[in-house]
Formats: sequence, C-alpha cells, structure tokens
Amino acid sequence: MTDTDTVIVGAGHAGLAVSRLLSAAGREHVILERGRVGERWRSQRWDSLHLVTPSWMTRLPDWRYDGPDPDGYLSAAAFADFLDDYATSFRAPVIGSVTVEDVSPAEPGSGHGYVVVTDAGVWRARHVVLATGPHGTPQIPGAVRTGALGSVEQVTAQQYRNPAQLPPGGVLVVGASASGVQIADELARAGRPVVLAVGRHTRMPRSYRGMDIYWWLASTGRLARTVDDVHSVSAVRREPSPQLVGRAGDGNLDLAVLQTHEVRLTGRLEGIADGRAWFRDDLARSVATAERQMHRLLDAADDYAARAGLDAEICPPRPPSPYR
Repeated sequence: MTDTDTVIVGAGHAGLAVSRLLSAAGREHVILERGRVGERWRSQRWDSLHLVTPSWMTRLPDWRYDGPDPDGYLSAAAFADFLDDYATSFRAPVIGSVTVEDVSPAEPGSGHGYVVVTDAGVWRARHVVLATGPHGTPQIPGAVRTGALGSVEQVTAQQYRNPAQLPPGGVLVVGASASGVQIADELARAGRPVVLAVGRHTRMPRSYRGMDIYWWLASTGRLARTVDDVHSVSAVRREPSPQLVGRAGDGNLDLAVLQTHEVRLTGRLEGIADGRAWFRDDLARSVATAERQMHRLLDAADDYAARAGLDAEICPPRPPSPYR
C-alpha cells in the first residue's frame, strides 16, 4: 500500500493539466493511466480524426502548440504526441498500464480520504481527481440496445476506425453531432450508401467573416462562460457538439453538404424491428431549430464586430437568413 497526497486517474489533457498545477504547488501526487499518455486519443479514435479546434487553441498550463500551422487542426495521433511531450516537459509522475478497479472512502481516523485499488497495488490518498473524460461509455439508443438489429453489425464511434473495417453494404449512422456527420461523410466518400438519423444538433460554419468560428466563440466570451453565466446548466451540459470537421480548405460539414454526397437524411431513430428501422417525422423541425440557434450565435458575432470596429472589407457581413 502506497500513500500520497493526490491520485489522479487518467493521463489525458485534463489529468496532465491538474498534475502540472499540483507540481507547481509542490503537492505530492501520482497519475494512474490504464495505457499510455493520451490513451483514448491513440486507441479509441477513428483513423482520419482531427481536432475541430484550430491548433492555436491547443494549450495547457505552461504549454501550448508552437508548430508551423497554428490555423490547422491536429490529428488525434499528433495530439496524443503533444500530450506526451507535455508530460515529459515537467516529468509528470505517470504510472502507465495500471487499471483502477475501485475508489472508496478510507476508514474514519486513518488520515486519508480515499483508498484507490488497482490491478498493480493499493494507494491511499487525501484527494482523488477523476480525469477519465466525459465519453467513457457510448450512448446507445434504446432501439439499438434491445438487440433488434439481429445479424446487423453494431459499431460505436469509439470502435469505428475506417470504412474498410465495416462489412459490405449500407450504413445507418445514428446522431448528427461532430462524430456522426464526420463518419457519415467519410463513409459516403468511400462509396457506401449512408442514412443519417438526425436528432437535436448544433450547426456552425467552419469560418465566419474570414475567421475560424472558434475565434468568434473566444472573442465573444462564449467559451469563457461558467455555470453562473448560463440560464440552464443541465441544458448546456446536454448541448450537442457542433457539426464541424478539422481539415484544411473548405472545412464546412453540415447536413446540406452531406446531401451533396448523397447521404440520406431522416429524423430521429424511433425503433428497429424485423430488420427494419423507422424514424420520427421531425427532420425539418430539427434543422430549422439548429438554423435559428446558429444565427443567434452569428448575431452575437456581428454585435462584437460592430463594437470592436472590425474592418467590413476583412469581415464582410453575412446575408439575411429566412429563419431570423
């Protein structure tokens, strides 16, 4: 049994950032990681995945991207290497290939807060930081969980790697957030017949008025919001990731673009039985809602541009929208 002040579970970007701050404060700690630094970015992402945030946003405490393409988008593998370099830069106390099996309160009066049981020993710590990420368990629709798919192969976004991985035939992609639209787009470009079940989603342009959309999100303060700044914390936590893709050139990827690639769009998946799937008749409503929300965001960008006195020739205004 080993004692320490703090045990951090997970050596991704969150766990490493906490470790860097603890190191700066002189706090004894250890990072327990089931694989390598940035393991999920190495083994649970599809081959073509890139970050949807530009590289100039890739920064952690006392560390940031300093490569040749700040406006580009790091691949998952490159981002994992970025994290590895970060861990090396301050000698992060990472113990790899360790699986945490249980975290429980320590006995009263023991002087420790928690007992952390792993497959390589037991740790006692005053504090435990769970930095395992928000997407450890895939969200599978009830219609799919029931087993009604029969012999049809089911693959989650964590398991998907590339079109060649899937058996021949058409593919139903469920969900139209960032992962869903990117995977649907890749499959369609590979010549697969694709149906995309569209539910609630967030639409954004890759760039707006000559600047990446994340420049606007940062400049308008949207990325700096806290729980005290939002109307509904639960709604914000359930906000879908935007329909974006990280690639050079024309990086726009939304439902209209997918239609040009012959992806068939439907409403939300309602059920599956006897080899058939049926969907809600809510596609038009979902699209119109996302369109209105997008233009409210762009209104805020326009207000910021006006207040900041941005040059209209560099940031030309957008045309009016029928949904405003």
